[in-house]
Amino acid sequence: MSVTEELIRGLELTLTGMVTVFILLTFMVLVIQWMSKLAHRLQPPKQPQPYHSSHTDPGSLDPTIISAISAAIHRYRKQRH
Repeated sequence: MSVTEELIRGLELTLTGMVTVFILLTFMVLVIQWMSKLAHRLQPPKQPQPYHSSHTDPGSLDPTIISAISAAIHRYRKQRH
């Protein structure tokens, strides 16, 4: 087998491999898109619900939570310096 024949055979093999990979990846993308559409049809995504706070007044926080946050901030600042 001459060098030219070997180069042609190598190019054929490379082209065959690239086409095979391209076809398989295209098939995989199409299958994933189809599965996504099927999943949305079987169970549609839920709409986000607005958050309703249990507190009517934003300034009415629990004093124990405020003191815990204040203590944590004070401790953090004390450790940094």
